[in-house]
Amino acid sequence: MPLPSEVEKAAKSGSEYELYKALLLNFGKRGDKAFEYLKDRRVKKYRDFFVVVGKEEYIVEGNFCTCPDFLVNLKGKSPCAHIIAVEIAKITGNYDRVDAYYVDYPDDILKKKK
Repeated sequence: MPLPSEVEKAAKSGSEYELYKALLLNFGKRGDKAFEYLKDRRVKKYRDFFVVVGKEEYIVEGNFCTCPDFLVNLKGKSPCAHIIAVEIAKITGNYDRVDAYYVDYPDDILKKKK
């Protein structure tokens, strides 16, 4: 789901104020949440997926997110806050890189606990 041109322009400008304003005007409450995820650096790029840390960790791949808002409320027809945050993070580079595969991550945690 491509971002509206004014959101892309604001993301490229480097101005937090302009980005926040564009997100609010175009996405409302979801834009506000996306800005919060970006500001708090809760977007992570694993080798295989982007993950946004909200109440839980949600996998974002392309125009799909594993969160209940996207799956139930939006029915996949509009981007949730996590997808918006990932798309902005791709433009700004404002995400943390994790040199691991997300699908392997839970296995690593279980091995360390033994």
